[in-house]
Amino acid sequence: MKQKFDPEIWLVERKPFDPSQWLDDPAPEPQKKQVPANYSNNLEYDVEIVVQRIEESQLDLTCNQGDWVKLGFAFASEFGEVGRKYFHRICRFYSGYSYAETDQQFNKCLRGERSGSSIKSFFFAAKQAGINVFVKPQS
Repeated sequence: MKQKFDPEIWLVERKPFDPSQWLDDPAPEPQKKQVPANYSNNLEYDVEIVVQRIEESQLDLTCNQGDWVKLGFAFASEFGEVGRKYFHRICRFYSGYSYAETDQQFNKCLRGERSGSSIKSFFFAAKQAGINVFVKPQS
């Protein structure tokens, strides 16, 4: 059955086309963590930035015993007791993470005399895991 032509349909007032109504709203950019400016040196600032990147990616750099011990010695030899917080922050992504066991390992690393590890071991491990280890200088 054919429909009859209705001339009144063309008399309906139409809104003008607005393409902005069809565009998706841009997603808000995630807020970046602010790094406090009270670090004692640039190295500690660099480590903080790289640790934050590891946390954002939730990567486990300590998946085997050797890496776990090496990174513990790296933080202990460079920062002493202050390195404990960094060690816990990167170890917590291991599926079998235990706060007490990690603390005990860090105590052993602090007492260790010659580890053969430096903070460069940490940066190397992060880079091998795909983390950008380049940090812009503090302003």
